[in-house]
Amino acid sequence: MSGPEARRAPQQVRGPTRVLVVDDSPVIRLLLEDVLSAVGYEVWVAEDGASALSIMAARRPDVVLTDLNMPEMDGFALLAAIRSRPDFSDVPVMIVSSEDADAKQARGREAGVAGWIVKPFEPAELIEALWRLDF
Repeated sequence: MSGPEARRAPQQVRGPTRVLVVDDSPVIRLLLEDVLSAVGYEVWVAEDGASALSIMAARRPDVVLTDLNMPEMDGFALLAAIRSRPDFSDVPVMIVSSEDADAKQARGREAGVAGWIVKPFEPAELIEALWRLDF
């Protein structure tokens, strides 16, 4: 999703501007960072839930994009940790995962997930999902 695919993504920032990407895969972190920063988003990356919470303690993102299946703290546990903190309880969390089971997505909706992007995805799909967030 770099090169020509990234160029097909929308070319302007709307909605949130500071995005925290949480994924245990360095390739996915780099990919998301490249796609988002190419269109003007300020992107911070974390390799796991604990690192994400540390970053959030230092600076507040407008939105969190997290993988679902990560060691130690999965995406649902990270979402619960974010929701338990009054200063972050309103930060939208979107799942970016290869997991697309209806039961998982239903659990995500019940937990307050703001959106669900299934890997693999087109850059424009990700950007448009961010645009749809209510800010």
